[in-house]
Amino acid sequence: MKREAIPAVALGDYRQSDLRGEGFVAVPYQESRAWNPTLLTPHYHDFFQVSLIRGDARLMHDFRETKVSGHTLFFLSPGQVHAVKSGSDTDGTILSFTREFFDAGAAGSTELLLGLPFFYPADSAPWMKVPRHGVAPACELFRELQQEFDAAREGAVEIIRALLRILLIKASRWRGLVPASPAAVHRGNALVRNFQLLVERHFNDWQTLPQYAKQLGVTANHLNDVVSEATGKAAGEHLRQRRLLDAKRLLLYSELGVAEIGYQLGFKDPSYFSRFFRRYEERTPAEFREAIREKYQQEGG
Repeated sequence: MKREAIPAVALGDYRQSDLRGEGFVAVPYQESRAWNPTLLTPHYHDFFQVSLIRGDARLMHDFRETKVSGHTLFFLSPGQVHAVKSGSDTDGTILSFTREFFDAGAAGSTELLLGLPFFYPADSAPWMKVPRHGVAPACELFRELQQEFDAAREGAVEIIRALLRILLIKASRWRGLVPASPAAVHRGNALVRNFQLLVERHFNDWQTLPQYAKQLGVTANHLNDVVSEATGKAAGEHLRQRRLLDAKRLLLYSELGVAEIGYQLGFKDPSYFSRFFRRYEERTPAEFREAIREKYQQEGG
């Protein structure tokens, strides 16, 4: 049996609105499921997303799974394969937005989005339980965002952009990770985060540590020491794990052959790509593709 590729969902597949063209959509959780059955199964998209999920659910994010209950925030970055399984009693709100929407009119603070700990997290989960003292303000912010989106009155774009920033900064507080000003950030922590973001942007092009060290203005040895101390993993291992993740994503949702995926990830020899993959997954890329597609398609019904 042929296992189908995992689909991409575009911002245009969500609710129609005058504001969708600006790069923002707010949709009630259950409503989004009724509109597009694709959202019930693993998929990915090219925009950012933050959801408030109220009730019991099972989250899948880039091959990690967890069960949640109560009030949960779920953060998604472009390209991440994900799905949410829940019953009819679970509800909430899904906010989808582009980086261009978030950064527009940011008055010099365009690094806030990628400086937050929730997007492209290398060493932390992209979900969090809202603490008791945060439940009421979180629900109110999501309610206001949905209301502004639905009404689409004059000035709604600026209000939505401001509310979205407030929501994400409050979420950082609730998680105990308030974004600090550049002057207040410890240099080592800043170096690690900047390295992680560079890996996210350039892992396909830059495959050796000195390339990242040069861009960051440090030596490769210093970069490796700081990253190793902060994360418990060598800097080179972060590069390898990011390439592995992209290999797994492509095996799941693309129709490229195994050799083509290897070439796309910078492996000149398909056999070396297979050995690299098997070292981490203990099975060949083809075996992984068959098993993971069967798993998620069976769960999707």
